[in-house]
Amino acid sequence: MIICDDKKAQTLKLERNIDIDEIVELIIDKKYLDILEHPKRGNQQIFILSYKNYTHAVPFIVDKNDNIIIKTVFPSRNFHKIYKESLK
Repeated sequence: MIICDDKKAQTLKLERNIDIDEIVELIIDKKYLDILEHPKRGNQQIFILSYKNYTHAVPFIVDKNDNIIIKTVFPSRNFHKIYKESLK
């Protein structure tokens, strides 16, 4: 199961025009570009995916019940430089 806090989902929609349901669908359909270890948070990983023709980072944790808990979603200029060829 993929979980995101409802308040966080509303904030993402209002502030970044990111629909968490679309993000979850991309993850379920395995349409992510990569999964990376978070460089600063040892307990987190990051989905890298294409959303609205731009590379986005989706930090997440996996809880003891194997649920994926999404922390946030944001467009990433750094990852876009790395993965932009994958978007074509």
